[in-house]
Amino acid sequence: AGDLNEDGTINILDIVSLAGYILGGSLSECGMEGADMNSDGLVNILDIVAIVNVILGGRTDDATSARLEKTGDALMLEANGYIGGVQMTLKHNSDFRIKLTDDALHADFVTEGNKTTLVVVVPNTEELFTYMGDFEITDLIVANSSSELVVNMPTAFGLSAAYPNPFNPS
Repeated sequence: AGDLNEDGTINILDIVSLAGYILGGSLSECGMEGADMNSDGLVNILDIVAIVNVILGGRTDDATSARLEKTGDALMLEANGYIGGVQMTLKHNSDFRIKLTDDALHADFVTEGNKTTLVVVVPNTEELFTYMGDFEITDLIVANSSSELVVNMPTAFGLSAAYPNPFNPS
């Protein structure tokens, strides 16, 4: 398990192969057998994180919570500890542009039409990517070294009238 390119070692090449598969690529039959590292019947970022743990060893500073924040030109992931990986699908217009962080073990994306799927493995910064244009997150998995995290993200903003109005005494 984990040796997706069947070269006898588990290393970054296997992570890149699995990320490529998640983004729409293919694996050999033997590679497919080794891809589901956590045996949950799915191949996703949790399996990449399991391969990272084989390579780097287990972590004790795992995040227990995370929050996404969309700024004017960047998507930030704030967490209270180690993040092993992020897998995300975005829906957007044709004028959307994205640049993933350079400060991660591995980061890649694929855009097909108005849908972009991205994988960021062991991000070392809160900034996951910068962007131009509008987008909506349609699918999201954020994992620490062993499990998926619940991620808080604002879905709507609102401004309500002040009541009572402190500037009008009547």
